[in-house]
Amino acid sequence: MKIKDSKSVPRRISIPSIRDRIVLSQLNKIIRIAFPRESRSPLAGPYVRKIVSDLATVSLNETWTAGCDIKKFYDSINRVRLKKIIDSRLGGTPAAGLIDRAIQTPTVPLTYRSADKKKYLDASGVAQGLAISNALASIYLAEVDEAMQAMPVKYYRFVDDVLIVGSKEDAAKAQRSFAARVRARSLSVHKLGDKKSHHLPLVSSFSYLGYIFQLPSITVRSSTIERLLHSIAAKLSDYRHNSSRVLERRPYLTRESYRDVFMAELNERISGAISGDRKYGWVAYFSEINDLSALHRIDHAVKGMVSVAFGDMFPELKLKRFSRAYFEMRHRPYGGYVRNYDLIITPAEMIRFLSFRGRVGPGEKLSEEEIIRRYEAYRDNQIGQMLADEETIY
Repeated sequence: MKIKDSKSVPRRISIPSIRDRIVLSQLNKIIRIAFPRESRSPLAGPYVRKIVSDLATVSLNETWTAGCDIKKFYDSINRVRLKKIIDSRLGGTPAAGLIDRAIQTPTVPLTYRSADKKKYLDASGVAQGLAISNALASIYLAEVDEAMQAMPVKYYRFVDDVLIVGSKEDAAKAQRSFAARVRARSLSVHKLGDKKSHHLPLVSSFSYLGYIFQLPSITVRSSTIERLLHSIAAKLSDYRHNSSRVLERRPYLTRESYRDVFMAELNERISGAISGDRKYGWVAYFSEINDLSALHRIDHAVKGMVSVAFGDMFPELKLKRFSRAYFEMRHRPYGGYVRNYDLIITPAEMIRFLSFRGRVGPGEKLSEEEIIRRYEAYRDNQIGQMLADEETIY
């Protein structure tokens, strides 16, 4: 289960075995080859940038927005209909059979008994967390997206979250059209008036993918900031209470060197990072806001937490700032303030980096393959934490 906040129902996330993960990864490639256009799913950050760019071209006074959210999207996908879509291009192939088995396989707790497996069977839905989940969800609504894009509105859908921009009448008509189209596919949307559905003039405040649009102001939800600060507070608490255990496991570290490692990782969490020529992190995601006061408030709160945690040592810590990271990520992402993992290429560079981050002992001998494997595991873990920050946003 993955809990978004105290008021939301936890999302059930499926974690496949290593063997299944390998098979699912290959199936994902097959699906994307068979459905190259339909399986495309945008990255949230670039998608928001496109929306902000598009909104800058429309009239504030003559434009309306309509928004809606699909209820329990993944859990409600009609498997029979999805199978027909898959079979239209992969029917009769081993891949089609494996995809169907993956969809039908139930998600079970770690401690379940085989005799209880039937209790976890579902008649509908696609499990979240599988390598093929996003592609299948995109394919399922590809015809809807195509029809909506032909309407005289700007239409955006990120998974289950829909935004429509146009005239008052066109936006309302498109909103009703979307609801009818997904209803024909066994899905439903939240009704107008619900907090997840709206039809408002563009000058009114509305939210989408974690952003608050009160044009011309673009800012961040207060709850999103609170979750960010909570995650940083938890990281500081873990450092204060578990330092002794870490030093026992890594006796080559001193309290001072471990403090340096911690600050390097915290600063990376603040500034974000680049890997595979893609930007990661909270600031990278929210680089389209123009309410810089929100970033200064975050900086003030983080500075207070870190100064309490480290006391007199605080002045020498060189804590990074969200407000500076925002500028660097937008205008100078390769200027050095943001960690660029793409610059670490050779095993010699990797071992130096791992040593600095306290992941290799001074007398530890590693083969070139072991160095690469350890470096990639550490890098992926760091990127994974930044992705976790992003996943709490929308």
